[in-house]
Amino acid sequence: MNDFDIPLNNQLQLTATSQELVPSSTLDGKDLVSDGSLSTSNSSMLPTSEEDILRYEMEDLKLSNYQIESNDVSSGGKHISLLGSDRNTGTATGVFKGEAGTYQVNVGFYDENDGVSAADITVAGDTQSFSFDKDLPGGSAVAKTLTSRTTHSEIELQPGDAFEIKGKANAGEYARFDYVEFVPTESLTDTDTGKEVKSPTPTSADTNADTFYVSQKGSDDNPGTKEKPWKTIDYAVGKESAVEAGDTILVQPGTYTELITLEKSGNEKLGHITLKADGAVTLRDPDPKKGGFREGVIQSANQGHWIIDGFRIENTSWAGISLRDANNMIVQNNHTFETGASGIIVLPESYYGGGEREVTSKDIKVLDNKIERANWRWTGKGDTIGQQEALSIWGVDGFEVANNIVKEATREGIDIKTGSRNGSVHNNTVTGAAKISGTSKGYNGGPAIYVDGNRANTFNVDIYSNVVYKNTSEGIVINDEEPGAGDVKDIRVFNNVVYNNGTKGVNSGAGIMVGSNVKDVEITNNTFSGNVQSFAIDGSDFFGGKKVDNVVLRNNIFANPSYRNGFIENAKDVILDNNLFTDSIDKIFEEGSRVENIKDTNNLQVKSVGFSDSKANDYRLTSDSPAVDTGTNSIPSYLTTDKDGKQRKIGKAVDIGTFEYGTSSGSPTPINAGSSKKSDDKDSSDEEEIVLRNKFF
Repeated sequence: MNDFDIPLNNQLQLTATSQELVPSSTLDGKDLVSDGSLSTSNSSMLPTSEEDILRYEMEDLKLSNYQIESNDVSSGGKHISLLGSDRNTGTATGVFKGEAGTYQVNVGFYDENDGVSAADITVAGDTQSFSFDKDLPGGSAVAKTLTSRTTHSEIELQPGDAFEIKGKANAGEYARFDYVEFVPTESLTDTDTGKEVKSPTPTSADTNADTFYVSQKGSDDNPGTKEKPWKTIDYAVGKESAVEAGDTILVQPGTYTELITLEKSGNEKLGHITLKADGAVTLRDPDPKKGGFREGVIQSANQGHWIIDGFRIENTSWAGISLRDANNMIVQNNHTFETGASGIIVLPESYYGGGEREVTSKDIKVLDNKIERANWRWTGKGDTIGQQEALSIWGVDGFEVANNIVKEATREGIDIKTGSRNGSVHNNTVTGAAKISGTSKGYNGGPAIYVDGNRANTFNVDIYSNVVYKNTSEGIVINDEEPGAGDVKDIRVFNNVVYNNGTKGVNSGAGIMVGSNVKDVEITNNTFSGNVQSFAIDGSDFFGGKKVDNVVLRNNIFANPSYRNGFIENAKDVILDNNLFTDSIDKIFEEGSRVENIKDTNNLQVKSVGFSDSKANDYRLTSDSPAVDTGTNSIPSYLTTDKDGKQRKIGKAVDIGTFEYGTSSGSPTPINAGSSKKSDDKDSSDEEEIVLRNKFF
């Protein structure tokens, strides 16, 4: 949609298995888990003692949902991870068996640059929390990402006290822990000098960091301590407060009606400033009908290095969270509800003239949020209120949009637009988008996930492992609305599940569409089912411009469309290879005009795909599915796993679709990278139904 309307993170190359139990004299065979389940199990629970330090290896604790991975970096050669688990949270629990005394508690973990996992470390009932937010150089469990942290500097312990390590995975970071250790405080003394040795601190960003508090019972004249908190959040984040880089602001439970403007920044050296809801905190717009373009209940201009965490934001005049000309921001665990415009938007502060100057933000992460009923003030075509999209990434270089839920938006769902590049959209769920936009009252269209060049070049974007269903209009669309101003290229779409999208006779309802001024798109190992049409490669949309160029559709399932399988027009160099179609519609695609070089090879048509339970929307494969072992191994090297984290090519060949059938027996390994060869084929049809030529705006 017009703005105004008027790498893939590589998967870890490790072996992931269920917990391996340590037999002991107290266990018999019936207690051992050997079927690969994720159930909680027991082990000998004995710590590794090195001098006075009691170290417990994570793999020896009682695990729930966590899996054990092996490598040479971890203490004992193993660590725990949520990769391959069916949950994104897990726990490791144990019992302290040392002598009574005062201890410092340290945890060893992997802080990667592909997500922001969260941890709660509870020892003898005392819980300390932190985020894996240092983004050390690596996207897996390697030496450079292994670090440690002191969670409890002094705590009194007795034999038998329980401890628990709880992790929450985020994006491509699987909350990997190596060990927990207990260091007697009396041992923190240099035996040569007799001087006390200060507790080790993992990074300089943690040194001298302070925590401030906001409470409805406080006063902005207070110092912001827990005993004497501030009253308003806006004061806490403003220029006059004592908050500095690396500090944390904890907002106490309650409903706060104010606009919150971030007026300072964190930095690389000392770290992010964290603004966190410490319990149930609701934020409301003081005037939900007055505010306009750019305004957010939480907003900033030209600021960076913030973490915004855990708020419910509702009933806003424009956006819930609006970050302008931002850098190094993390927006996580928030819930926006009935926002006038976007729930969350990153955008330019003042320049909208196109080109590179409109790419004004960088390094943005939007993670684990729920965005519900966005653009709620927008009433239809021509309305200038409530514009933009539910979650908008506008002019951002370097972004990650992951694990969000976008629900019931009146306009588009997630939009990556106007020069945004070098980022990923993954593991999101989008449903109920384009409730008005997708109808004749709106634009007869509105994608659930949209990549749009608009006035600046958009490129190098990965869209993977998303679930997109029951949206009023299209599922995933890659297009450019401003010919000659900003083209789109280098887009990869894989491991997505896209089903039951579109309104027949009203909009295109394509599971996936590639439009004009777009080139170099790879659409690999996705599952599309029950959409109005499965795919459309069409450069003839009313935006005009260049043909679609170099699109590869490979190893996808296109099942049970209500209107047609696919449509190709005004496009060149399109490859359809090893895709599986259901046979309810004869032609696997219809060909329009101005088409050059279509290569149609090894595509299958079957009566039934063999989904595990399509009525329950489980699109995994059964053992006798024709999609099993019938894909091509010539897929991109980045596609090492399926949506569930299983390695690709478990059997004799890669399976077709999002999910691989079977059980992984080893580390995910790269498959041969495919090459885009060019050929042609032709088929034609002049059949059409109302607006089903992808004129989706």
